[in-house]
Amino acid sequence: MTEAMTVRPATPADIPEIVAATNEGGFDEAVFSWIIPDENARRRHVAAGVENSTAWVTDALATGEIIVAGDRSREIVAVAQWRYEDGGQPEPDATPADSTAFLDQAYGQHAPRMMLLLDLVAARHPHHEPHWYLQQMVVVPRYRSRGFGSAILRHQLARADAAGVAAYLEASTPRNRALYERHGFQAMGQPIDLPDDGPSLQPMWRPRRG
Repeated sequence: MTEAMTVRPATPADIPEIVAATNEGGFDEAVFSWIIPDENARRRHVAAGVENSTAWVTDALATGEIIVAGDRSREIVAVAQWRYEDGGQPEPDATPADSTAFLDQAYGQHAPRMMLLLDLVAARHPHHEPHWYLQQMVVVPRYRSRGFGSAILRHQLARADAAGVAAYLEASTPRNRALYERHGFQAMGQPIDLPDDGPSLQPMWRPRRG
């Protein structure tokens, strides 16, 4: 971490900047590019989706934790969304009707791909012990390869280690997988292969420490 870098939990006051950084950092992300394959459609989705993104970030702050990183040039350039899982089994058919309606509104004709992704990921999610789940991590493109991703990983993993709690995620690219391996994550089973030439998501588990 550089001297100028800051890493901290987000607050509701950060929501507009989190939305902006997430939209910038997620635009070329492998899974988002699969959900909305056409680049022009992706740009229209990002431009029109501030209201939906704000609702998503507000909910994420209420139900989990968002860690943000920045430096002197910009307050928030990296975002990591974490959710604590207590290890219990989820209810069958647990996707509520309002979530389906939200996805329809947010993704339009692309909603079925998003729903399929959520179903495939949920089917592989481990429930054998409590853990922190990294749902999403993005870095604004021009700030990549500067250590921001590692910094926000270290922040939450230190917290997990202090509590003796494991961590879980799905890596969407070989580069991401290598990053997570450097922080103690290990491949967990076979990849989740998305159809139509989509990316392979590698479930990864970091055992509890301490």
